[in-house]
Amino acid sequence: MNTIQQQAKRCQVWLSEHALPRWQNAFDEKAGVFPEGIYQDGRVYQENVIRFRVQPRQLYVYAHATELGFVDARQAIEQAVHVGFPRFQTNRETFVFSVDDELNIKNDEANAYEHAFALLGYAWHYRLTKEQTSLNKMEAIYQWFQRELADAENGGFYSSTHYLSLRCQNPHMHLFEALMVCYEHTDDAQWLERASNIFTLFSERFMQDEYLCEFFDNQLAPKHTLSNLVDPGHHYEWIWLLHHYQKLAGIDVSAYIAKLNRFASAYGHNDNGLVRDEVKNSGEVFRSTSRLWCQTEYLKAQIALWERNPSPEREQRVCQAVEAIFSAYLNPAKKGLWFDQLDSDGLPLQKNSPASTFYHLFLAFSELLRIAK
Repeated sequence: MNTIQQQAKRCQVWLSEHALPRWQNAFDEKAGVFPEGIYQDGRVYQENVIRFRVQPRQLYVYAHATELGFVDARQAIEQAVHVGFPRFQTNRETFVFSVDDELNIKNDEANAYEHAFALLGYAWHYRLTKEQTSLNKMEAIYQWFQRELADAENGGFYSSTHYLSLRCQNPHMHLFEALMVCYEHTDDAQWLERASNIFTLFSERFMQDEYLCEFFDNQLAPKHTLSNLVDPGHHYEWIWLLHHYQKLAGIDVSAYIAKLNRFASAYGHNDNGLVRDEVKNSGEVFRSTSRLWCQTEYLKAQIALWERNPSPEREQRVCQAVEAIFSAYLNPAKKGLWFDQLDSDGLPLQKNSPASTFYHLFLAFSELLRIAK
């Protein structure tokens, strides 16, 4: 399978015939809640925790899949938005981190990361239904960011209402993604302006001379004790996001993409070619394990690089990225499931499939299908 079209067909079959039906069957229609994960024997997790982030991520998957005609999940999506989401809300209408197996609030932290995905979920629900309620929710979530988490002095947002000492680029990255989706689904220019503020933060704070910094102190300076730790997967994720932003805003991001790709290509891979979980900003290996999501972000980056400069070599990198995902993570697992993390020898560290990874897989595969047309 050495063409983009062949690999795209492979991904479509896996999604339509295996993954989408399996995970839709695991949805609790009465409760309106997607499970935290599925064991290899097909049972849903019984780990006494369901994270809110799983809900809007899975809603995205099924909204996009419904739009593409792979499934009709409208009923499940409506249940998730109107019945499931409220189970994770406080009386202030913010979303908590998690509930337990009985759907009682387990961890009541209100985090930027979860609310960025709530914004993404409501944006996709709005795209599918054009319900004014979801449009209102989108604006309310953004205003919550501004009211509760904004750092007027140093820029950006705190990661949580609970903890202010550690600042992270990751929630901003997903907020950047969600804001662009809001713009695409509403055609309202204010969402792109808001995304542009995150781009400015990326260019002025997050991007260092040669690499993307992950962790900052409470003044958004790269002086935290964790500031030397770097995620190659996020380098690749930003390549795709910046490429998408250039399409929407018309701003040339080539220099940033080149820096991100240079660092991740040089230091971000194990000898087996898989993207490492974490390195130091010097390039030294910190964690040689390989999460599946890092490989999907590598695939998205290769798609973006191919779009920017199509060539047979770049097409082969796209195809090789798909091949690695299937051979290392999908094929060894039961159909429609995956192994989520491998050691440096390519052996699975656990064989259960967390639902949160499906968002990464579906987005990467849908991008492949888009360019294969």
